[in-house]
Amino acid sequence: MSGYSVEWAALHREARVYDELERNAKEARDGLRAAFARDRNTLGHDMYGAELARSMPAIERGIFDAFKTYIDELERVASGLNVNARAYERAERPPGERG
Repeated sequence: MSGYSVEWAALHREARVYDELERNAKEARDGLRAAFARDRNTLGHDMYGAELARSMPAIERGIFDAFKTYIDELERVASGLNVNARAYERAERPPGERG
């Protein structure tokens, strides 16, 4: 036999790993968003607090943009794994054998 083989069930298992990583990242993002909202008004009223208050929107935007990029990539990988797994499963198993 030449070429390679793929265990489609393993692709589904790996997709679930990426789904779990995505869920964890979303929980971390949501927890951090809540912390920013909760603590936003505790920066102080001195010049350092005022400077941090001016800088905070850009800091938050950078953090949450990075979260979005990471979460989107995790979702893309999981989706791609599932699409490939289904394609290999269709090729290897007749429709009556699928469960």
